Amino acid sequence: MRNSLFLGHLLALFSVLVWGSTFSATKVLLEDFDAIEILFIRFFIAYWFLFALHFRGIKWGGWGLEMLFAGAGLSGACLYFLLENIALNYTSASNASLLVAISPLFTALLSAFFLKKKIGKYFFIGAILAFVGVGFVVFRGEFSFHLNAFGDMLCICAGLVWSVYTILMGKIFIACESQNALSITRKVFFYGLTFTLPLLLLHFYMGDGDLSRVWGGLQNPNNLLMFAFLGFLASALCYVSWNGALKYLGLIKASAYIYSVPVIGVIVAVLSLGESLNIFIVIGGFLVMKGLFLSQK
Repeated sequence: MRNSLFLGHLLALFSVLVWGSTFSATKVLLEDFDAIEILFIRFFIAYWFLFALHFRGIKWGGWGLEMLFAGAGLSGACLYFLLENIALNYTSASNASLLVAISPLFTALLSAFFLKKKIGKYFFIGAILAFVGVGFVVFRGEFSFHLNAFGDMLCICAGLVWSVYTILMGKIFIACESQNALSITRKVFFYGLTFTLPLLLLHFYMGDGDLSRVWGGLQNPNNLLMFAFLGFLASALCYVSWNGALKYLGLIKASAYIYSVPVIGVIVAVLSLGESLNIFIVIGGFLVMKGLFLSQK
């Protein structure tokens, strides 16, 4: 029992350390690649890696279930990461890691509106604190709209899109209770790639993309390392490790680790990218984390 708990904590810690570092890794890749290019390469790697881990597919469950998978692929494996990648062109990895973390608030609001889930007073107190914190992070006391604020707004939109994905995945896991979790994830990635491919082709057709630049970027060992990190670790293996953490620790203990993702994201961005912090980001980050913790009480 003690060994299982230790393994559970180890798996949870591994997952959040990797997820918290993805913002900085993407920021590095944006020097040589466009947002849509990073998205496609990342999930192309993840899809085939998951296929190698478990090649059996999902049993046909009807068009209704298929539409849920398509919606999850569009929201969670396409739009969320596309918005996040584009946002990182305009804002810092520190800001992005803090702002997309407010997605649980959007999930609760959407669940209350569409699924008639009840939310209590702690949610509203936490939501107010978190959104005040968002204001500190976005505006930094300037109260003017600039490119950095535009990127921050895209991060908030990404958080909203992720909440849609979360609700859809909840329905999928109920409908596919007997199915293998790796196959479910791979199918979501398949639809994510399906929706990403037309955007990628349009990107090159409009002249925004350059195959020679992409090929040159892929010959950079540092870029290959970042793609391996995002594809193999963050998009595939972390799903396996997180499921293990849920198994050994339970939902409540494991979920507590999620609150450390934005903190890790900020620390990694400061140490690896040399991003600076000011008092507004520190106060805003604290309020966001405190608000998220309260809202889940």
